[in-house]
Amino acid sequence: MAGQQFSAAPAMANARRLRFLVATGILFVLWWVLLGVVEREAARAEQEGTRLMLNQIRSLLVVKGAEVRLKEGPDFRPWAEKNPFDWFESEPAAYGGKCPEGQPQPGQWCFRPLQAGDKGYKNDTAGDYGQVIFQPRQSITIGERQGSPDTTLAWVVAVEFTDSNGNGRLDEADLQSGLMLQPVEP
Repeated sequence: MAGQQFSAAPAMANARRLRFLVATGILFVLWWVLLGVVEREAARAEQEGTRLMLNQIRSLLVVKGAEVRLKEGPDFRPWAEKNPFDWFESEPAAYGGKCPEGQPQPGQWCFRPLQAGDKGYKNDTAGDYGQVIFQPRQSITIGERQGSPDTTLAWVVAVEFTDSNGNGRLDEADLQSGLMLQPVEP
């Protein structure tokens, strides 16, 4: 028994390994939490950016509606379904022009023109009318609508009117008050 010597070296090595594993585990958990926060904040930022762009378009439509009323009278129907990005003084940074075939690039706004024959448009006017499209990078909620990288969001410029007969359509008897952005299915 006297020849046996006790050494603390293996116990110290095991303690260091245990501390390293605990520290690595804590760092992994913190990294995991941080990624979740970054993802949530990216989605929130994209949602706020989308709302900001929609508010800019709506403000532009109020101004355009006032211009139309002053110059051409109270008939807004020729301006319905037109591209509101054409009315900006300078093109917004996230606007990519006319939509490519298929889905637009994530995070981009574009204008998808109607094809000839859609809704009775003639060949020469179909490309002037269409939908405003946004392709989200993250899953976002705008109003009651859900957008995701797989689901585009779409709007059209529509005539705002007082529905005097309650049929839900713009008729000759209805009072037109301006232009608005109306959500539609892409």
